[in-house]
Amino acid sequence: MKNKCAYYIYPNIRPFDYSIQTLLIYSGLLGWGIAEAFYGNLQLYGFYTSNNMLYRITGSFENPGPYAGFLAAILPLAVYAALQSSGKNTLSGKALSVLAWINIFLTATILPATMSRAAWLAASVGTGIILIVHYKIIARLHRYIVLHRKQAGIYAVVVCSLLILIGAGIYHLKKDSADGRLLMWKVTTRIIAQHPLTGVGHGNFAGAYGQAQAAYFANGNASPQEEYVAGSPEYAFNEFLQIAAEYGPGGLFLFVAIVIWAFRNAHISRQTGITGSLAALLIFACFSYPLRVGQSEILFIILLVTAIVGPKKKAVLLVSALLLLPYVWNWENRQEKQKAVEQWKDEQSYYNMGIYEETADNYRKLYPQLQDEPKFLFELGHCLAKTGQYEESNRFLLEGGYKSSDPMFWNIMGKNYQALGRYHEAETCFTHAWHIVPNRLYPLYLLANLYFESNQSEKGIAMARKVINKEPKVVSQATNEMKTEMKEKLNQYNQPTQ
Repeated sequence: MKNKCAYYIYPNIRPFDYSIQTLLIYSGLLGWGIAEAFYGNLQLYGFYTSNNMLYRITGSFENPGPYAGFLAAILPLAVYAALQSSGKNTLSGKALSVLAWINIFLTATILPATMSRAAWLAASVGTGIILIVHYKIIARLHRYIVLHRKQAGIYAVVVCSLLILIGAGIYHLKKDSADGRLLMWKVTTRIIAQHPLTGVGHGNFAGAYGQAQAAYFANGNASPQEEYVAGSPEYAFNEFLQIAAEYGPGGLFLFVAIVIWAFRNAHISRQTGITGSLAALLIFACFSYPLRVGQSEILFIILLVTAIVGPKKKAVLLVSALLLLPYVWNWENRQEKQKAVEQWKDEQSYYNMGIYEETADNYRKLYPQLQDEPKFLFELGHCLAKTGQYEESNRFLLEGGYKSSDPMFWNIMGKNYQALGRYHEAETCFTHAWHIVPNRLYPLYLLANLYFESNQSEKGIAMARKVINKEPKVVSQATNEMKTEMKEKLNQYNQPTQ
């Protein structure tokens, strides 16, 4: 019993199993990681453009964050395979070693360029697990501490101090981004508290977040820094919190239980590589949204099922069945939606050119397939607003406003109510939009114009001064024009701008 306990605490890496199933899983994942890392390097050096005009590197993803998290999750598996296949003279051992080292090299060249701190942390933790187990670091540390308690204590203080300094440096590297994440988590906990049993439902997080953040800022207890970093996110940037918000604490408990089961089985069967990669992906999930991205979701399912079932029990077949089942089950609906999306993209060119009336007619036909797309609902509502169909416009905008955290839905709704002469409802919409993201000038600008138009000059003057004196998060020609217009309004009323 004593030996079993010692083994459980200080396990050796299991000799690599070169079965067909294991080789398929490892070579497939390593090859996938190589392809993504190579693609990112081509984007970095200008051979290919990224999938997002705001970023230079995205791989096959739409944003560099999830892309970096994907690479970070495969890296521990590559390190494990490199260590295990080192010195092997078999063809399969050499092939696996080549794949592993190519993956390590390409990932090491591209991962720092993504500037994703969460991915760096995930890669460090996942790779650290591999190295700790392979070199029996825990056992060696235990022996050292027993023999050299005083020196070990000094080293522990030094290491902890270095970790604190590194953590502080990483935090200040992108401080506003970190503060923004903290605000997201804070608001998400309010959603969980408001829906403690069933959550807000799958896919309803963004809309619930917008409402919760508006209520938070409306209370007036937020700090200036929170107002400055506030945004309109689609995700919680923490998968555990988002699962709790959408499915309730019960859903989170089930998810965590499955993850613990996977880690337990992986530890017992000594699947160290899978353990390291799964740990890296879940560390990254604490700061991002990998389970909302197709590639990372598939990777998570492969790692999870392999950890639970084991690579020797035909896990590849089970994983394939799990991955293909949702696609086969919903194939027809997905095909119809894809056609609608393609038609939507074709119509967007006319929308961007300002051909609103015809575009609105064509958008209405696409509504049954795209009613769950907030951006589509916004464009449809905007087209109707531009053609004077204010009541119908607000119906679609309200639907989209409860599916998105973007305050622009409420700004356009307010303008529609203003055009209808329903000033109180317009004021409510503009105020709500301002509370969702209080660092934006546009809702305040709209409020000021509303007050002037509705003969509430005192409120208009006060709001105009607020627009002039407020420093927007993003300074642009539009914000400068708003401030200039408000100064002209105050001059008309013979009022000072300060």
